[in-house]
Parts: sequence; C-alpha cells; structure tokens
Amino acid sequence: MKIVTLSTYPVSEPRHGGQHRLANIAREFRRAGHEVHCMGIVGGEGMPPEEGFLPFPSRAVLGQYIENAWLMEDWALGRWAADDFGGFAALSAIVPPDVDVIHIEQPWLFAFAQRLREHARRRIHLIYGSANVEHRLKQEILTPILGAEHAKRCAELVLDCEVNALRAADAVCAVSEADAEWSRTYSRGPLILAPNGVAERSFSFEDVKAANQHTGHHKYALYCASGHPPNVVGFYDLFGEGLGCLAPTDRLVVAGGAGPAILEDPRTRFTPGLQRHLIAAGLVSETVLAALLGHAHAIILPITQGGGTNLKTAEALWSGCHVVATSVAMRGFEAFADAPGVSVEDETSRFRTAVREAMTAPPLQLEAHEQKRRRAVLWEECLRPWVQHVGGIGA
Repeated sequence: MKIVTLSTYPVSEPRHGGQHRLANIAREFRRAGHEVHCMGIVGGEGMPPEEGFLPFPSRAVLGQYIENAWLMEDWALGRWAADDFGGFAALSAIVPPDVDVIHIEQPWLFAFAQRLREHARRRIHLIYGSANVEHRLKQEILTPILGAEHAKRCAELVLDCEVNALRAADAVCAVSEADAEWSRTYSRGPLILAPNGVAERSFSFEDVKAANQHTGHHKYALYCASGHPPNVVGFYDLFGEGLGCLAPTDRLVVAGGAGPAILEDPRTRFTPGLQRHLIAAGLVSETVLAALLGHAHAIILPITQGGGTNLKTAEALWSGCHVVATSVAMRGFEAFADAPGVSVEDETSRFRTAVREAMTAPPLQLEAHEQKRRRAVLWEECLRPWVQHVGGIGA
C-alpha cells in the first residue's frame, strides 16, 4: 500500500518524542513492505525545512484564527491547512493522488485529510495516531499562562478537534491504556494500543569522549527531555527544594532542550545545589546520547503532568541503569514498576530519597531473563499491533 503520514513536524532528523515516534512508525510501515511518504507542515519558526513539508506560515497568519496564536500554533495550523484561503491547495498538491492510507499523527491535520478525501472522490483510509489526550495537556500547559477560564476555552477547541478525529478515523492508535479508555468514548473504528518504545543504539569511542566533555568524568544521573514545558515543570516540582540528594561529586546531566530551559527559569537561583550539580548538555547527537545512556549510573524521569506514554521511560528501562520515575512517567510501562533497579515515587521527598539510594547503590546488573523481558520496550515490538492492523486495512 501507499501510505502518507501527516504531521506538524518533520521526521528525518528527530529531536523530540513526537518526531521519534512518527519516524519509527514510518520505518516499521516500510519494513512491512509499504511505500511511505512523510508530509505535513513545519510547525514552528525554529524548525528546519524538509521536503514534503510546507513552511511555517508565520504567527501573524495563524493569528487570524485565534488570539495568542503562539500558544495554540498546533490547533491554528490545522485550521489554516483545511482553509481554502490558507494552505489547503498547497498541501493537497504534494500528497500523492493514489494514496491508500493517510496516517494523521495527532489531531491537528485531520480536518485537512477529511477535506482531501472528499475532493479525491475515491476510497482513502484515514487512520489517527493519538499521542496524548491533547485537550487535557493543553489545559495543563496554558492554565498558569492564561488563567483557568481562558485555558479552558482553548482546551475546548482542542477537544472538538480530537473528538472529530476519533469519530471519523477508520482506526485509532493509542499509546497507553488510560488514553485508550478515554478514546473509546468517542471512537467508532478499531482502537489499537501501541505504546512508545526505544531503538537499539550503538556508540563509538569518539562518542564516549564527546559524552565525557559534558560529564567531566563524574558519576551522574541522566535526565533526557526536550524543552517542552511539562518537562521543566516536573523538574521543579520534584527538585525545587534542591539537589541535596546528590553527593558533592555527583552530577545531574540533562540532555535535550530541557537543560537550557531549566537554567533559564527564574527558579534556578532559588534551588539549592542546582548550579553546582546540574550539567545542561543541550541537544546532542543520537550516538552521543547513546554513550550518555550507556554510562549513566541512574536515569531519572521527573514527569508530573501530561498524558500518553513517555518514550524516555522506554529508553531508561532499556538502558539497564537504575531508574527513578514518577507514576506519570511509568504510564504504559506499569509492568516494569517493580522490575530490578526501578523505583516509582510521586511524593517529592521520597523521589529525592530514591535518587540518593540509586546513586549510592552499586551499578545495576540485569540477569539474562530480565534483559530479554525488556525487549518488549523496543519500537518494533511496541508498534507491531498497529503495523499489522494497518496492513490488513486494504486486504
């Protein structure tokens, strides 16, 4: 079959979790023998251009659809893409006319896909990849910025967008059982559970040297996260009272956009020990990240809000390091909550105590049967039910 994926972010060089998920979905579709084209709209001014993706139309253009468009860019992009006076013609023109299946990742471009199918006058299967319960996450993010009432109105717009996708999709993919339970309230087609996963990584001696430039050869806990606001919120929820859980020579390395975002937050100067212990590695290559994961003593997952599942949790479990996580971070991976070396704590002091205990414990050594059990978190295993279901759509 010919499959098109639609998204508001390119996937050729994935950085954040959504890009990694969609890139692996496309890869698994190809491994199953399908022809796959990744298309959509570049969803922000800072994103690089990519073939098959329309350029970001500007915040001024999106401001025609909603005030504070910079806070609702994803929703506004969906409106613009489905609009005759927006991007509909341009985006339609690059979609292959003989496409069989369109996989819409997140609900933003679903209305565009519906209009495209109407204009095509032929059978195109629309399938929806739900990465979160989006309206809940949007309300959590916007409430401290806009206030409760304004955030609620924005969340209602997102809910309408989500419900439309769930009701109209020929099949829905959810990332956690909690998300799936909510989605079943509205979905009419089959709903398939396919959680986030992790890829097997390798690294070279040069990657280790590059990683050491960040770590300074200290023993360290690793936090991998983008600059997405909930990642910063979770960090300060659990470490806002300080990093006294780390020994004087230990470090907390933050890989990804969360590091600079944490240091730019006003709370930085009020957080005891943060300046001494935290190393903001920023964006690193996939192979250097693999080296950081491979040499970490522990991996922490201080996630306190958001839906879906966290692919960094799969990454942590696969690393074989000690893992300290919240129950939110473990959503979708509950089967590993009592696995060797895994601590799940939500209360602030208990979380920090678990970090201290992990950092003072010997390096974790997993037995062969446990290593085999954890293969369940690899992308090929996580996505297999979805790929198999989509492969049967055209049969």
